[in-house]
Amino acid sequence: MRLTCTFLILFYLGISLTSCSQSNRDKVTIPNTKTIEIDTSSIAVISFDQQGNWPFDNSYKPISLTESEIFEIETLMKACVLDYNKSLEENLKESYSIDFKRYKYKRQYVAVLNNKGEKEIWVNAFCSTWDTRWKNEILLVHDGGNCYFNLKINLTTKKCFEIAVNGYA
Repeated sequence: MRLTCTFLILFYLGISLTSCSQSNRDKVTIPNTKTIEIDTSSIAVISFDQQGNWPFDNSYKPISLTESEIFEIETLMKACVLDYNKSLEENLKESYSIDFKRYKYKRQYVAVLNNKGEKEIWVNAFCSTWDTRWKNEILLVHDGGNCYFNLKINLTTKKCFEIAVNGYA
């Protein structure tokens, strides 16, 4: 466990140091080794319903995810969250930074193929649920602060976008 934590710290530090010199800060390099442990009991892959037209429009096509893609999503998501947290102004960090140490976020993935043939994933993350419906139905919560966030990841381009943390009522 201690070795894993040390690796994660070094990994994120390496990403942050190298991303400063890149012209495209949204692009993240995925490590070749699978040393990050993923708790798959905290992840639900939910099929995109084209009739519902959300979180993507109906021009997107539903797709499935492989285990290696789930690993890649987790890695990209954590790197993007690290960049997001660094970008926050100091007075907003307490309320809006995403904290994987403080919260054990459950995550829903909705995977699609866009009109360019690229895989995109909507990640919906939350730290508390009322029942097990989150494994089959998209959970939408208003307010709740940094206990709830979502973002989109383009697996083809390795970019994150539309990151949003819930506000407070």
